[in-house]
Amino acid sequence: MKNCTNCGAESYRVESKFCGKCGSVLPLEEVDKTLTQNICTNTDCDYHKTRFIYPDDSRFCDICGSKTVYAG
Repeated sequence: MKNCTNCGAESYRVESKFCGKCGSVLPLEEVDKTLTQNICTNTDCDYHKTRFIYPDDSRFCDICGSKTVYAG
């Protein structure tokens, strides 16, 4: 598992383009697959449509860069 070069947070998926914690752009190789209880707020994002669940400390979608919201 690799960390964001800006804040050090772990990335979540191979597809991740943005850090889930600080919103910074990730290098293409940042990866992993972890689930918890946040969802993307961007209704046009595929991960909002599928209701992909982010870890509690994620504040941004790592695919589109939009903010996440606790869905609990």
